[in-house]
Amino acid sequence: MLFERIDFGDNLPLRCLLSEVKDYPFHMHDDALEILFVLDGSCELTVVNNAIPLREGDIYISCPRELHRLCAYADTHGATIMVFYINVEAYREEFPDLRSYQFANSALENNRTGIRILANYLKSQLPRLLDGEADRAYYKEVGNRILNVLIKEFQCYYLGSGFPEFTNVYKGNDIQMRRIRRVTDYIYRNYNKPIKIEDLAEMEHISANHLSSILKNGCGVGFRTFLNLARVEKSAAMLLDTDKSLQAIAYECGFSKYKYFCDSFLRSFRTTPQKYRQKYQKHTIGTQPRLSRVLEGDELELFLRRFCIPSEKIQLDLHKRGTESPVSMPVCIRLDSASYDHAACFPLLRQIRAEIPFQAIGLDVTFLRNYLHSPRKLDYILGDLWSLRAGLRVYLPCGESMRGLKECLEALREWLPMGAMLEFVFVSGSDAEDASRVRPLLDYLRSQQLSARVADAPAVHSFQDNPLLHSGYLPCYLLHKIASNPSAYHGDFSLLDVPGRQESGCPALFTRDGIKQPIYHLLYLIAQMGCTLFGQGDMYRITRQSGREDFQILLYHYDSCFDSLFEGEDEVAGSVVFTDLMALNHNYARELTVRLQNISGAFAVRRYRFAPEQYDIGPVSMELMSDRLSAESLRVLNRTLEPEMSLHLLDLDGSFTFSTKLAPFEIVLICFEKL
Repeated sequence: MLFERIDFGDNLPLRCLLSEVKDYPFHMHDDALEILFVLDGSCELTVVNNAIPLREGDIYISCPRELHRLCAYADTHGATIMVFYINVEAYREEFPDLRSYQFANSALENNRTGIRILANYLKSQLPRLLDGEADRAYYKEVGNRILNVLIKEFQCYYLGSGFPEFTNVYKGNDIQMRRIRRVTDYIYRNYNKPIKIEDLAEMEHISANHLSSILKNGCGVGFRTFLNLARVEKSAAMLLDTDKSLQAIAYECGFSKYKYFCDSFLRSFRTTPQKYRQKYQKHTIGTQPRLSRVLEGDELELFLRRFCIPSEKIQLDLHKRGTESPVSMPVCIRLDSASYDHAACFPLLRQIRAEIPFQAIGLDVTFLRNYLHSPRKLDYILGDLWSLRAGLRVYLPCGESMRGLKECLEALREWLPMGAMLEFVFVSGSDAEDASRVRPLLDYLRSQQLSARVADAPAVHSFQDNPLLHSGYLPCYLLHKIASNPSAYHGDFSLLDVPGRQESGCPALFTRDGIKQPIYHLLYLIAQMGCTLFGQGDMYRITRQSGREDFQILLYHYDSCFDSLFEGEDEVAGSVVFTDLMALNHNYARELTVRLQNISGAFAVRRYRFAPEQYDIGPVSMELMSDRLSAESLRVLNRTLEPEMSLHLLDLDGSFTFSTKLAPFEIVLICFEKL
């Protein structure tokens, strides 16, 4: 018996379960689309005759009537798999051809972004799907979201599992795609009957040659090959599901000659029909027990805790000193020579100074060399920068010559006596020779009582055009990095983001038209926090203000699902909108409950909320739009992108408890100011 029928009870749209699998024999589903998501361990998936390794984090889509088997590797414990069964009958109205869909699972390997988004959504919905209390409407919505992502991201075709994938020649051509669908569906329904291409061409009101060309371009094979492949695939199921003779199966599947059947089968499966039956028939669900079990009860609850953390509680006793440590948030604003215009940019620096304390202004050696023949202009610029009461940091490549270094010092001759912080940073490369060349430069600077060090190039440099740099993802990402490894926080930010011209590779604070970027608002929130870290966890940082009873609680919902896109492991289209990427994650809210003990007196409580969806217009749209907006409209746009702010007065006596829900990548800062 090959067919395993899924009980959808009351025509439910989908079923979900967690299963430990060591060996699940060959089977197929006539009524269900099956999604396999490996949560833990590894196993081998056999589809017809193809062995596919599945590891933690992998997803496979098994279409209706697709023959497949799961088997653990030797000396392993198998795999824990989330299994979704989608009822094709329940979605007949929305997806009338769902039963005949075929998803190119090879597309999964080339779309790691889609996998992570889908996997994150599946994990977020798992607790509710398994609690047995969700209504039919909820199941319907979950299934709709899953199917829309699958069809959009994983190249839905109308082919059988053994067929070559579409060449995408007709992608976007609905007329030809519908024609191919009608023809292939007809072949599937009538594979056991004599079929002539002339009859199909007449059905489509085109010539036979034209139809042959359409099939060849769209499916990668001609009409005759396609028909034989359909018959071969149907015969493979009959070989395992029946005891009929090979000759009878051949004729029932539409082959006119037995030898022709054997040759076609051998080309497709690389084995004879007899050997295929001998190898796999004993591994079907009719003759072999299923070495798997569904996780239930306490075991299920314990397993879910590893993947689903819906809430967190924070206890804060203000009388306890705890393990306080100073918070160092150095910020250096780098001025790129390619984009810096002093008349336009200096007012932005003054604006930043009023809202965000920064310690230094960074200049590269190219910036200084632009003014070697205009020393008065350079003195004028440096004088303005000096008025900001910030230090100066000069960036040089490790391969810089001694002559170039002295030219740089000459350009800064008026700055040196001012007593401001002056630091030279040599940006390291991978060349060992450069590293050796920098040593005499360091010795020379130190002999002049100047600060000098070597630093790694910013990791962001390699993906400075990544659209996630402009999205609501970046603030949460940086918060997580700062909390997990404070020493790795370099604090460098570019003033302006000019596509294709940014030299430093650092996140920018403004667009070229003066629109504040998300990272600007993060730095603004950090500026409201105290200088002493009182406590921190997976989703929060608590600071205190020295000498006062003020304290600040920063809450954030970080999710690592996009890190591979941001860190360069996977590619992302430059025009992508962040909220499109995370559309499936919005239901995945995490709740935090904060209980404050030993807190008394009157407090002014400021609340700031940073919502990542505010940036859903995308960097490209923002740039295009800003070119056409007036100065007043740009000012209004900036105001709409600012964190939401509110103020409340509280008179507290002993304790205070509050709860909040955070959407993915949302940030909330609550400042308690003692009155």
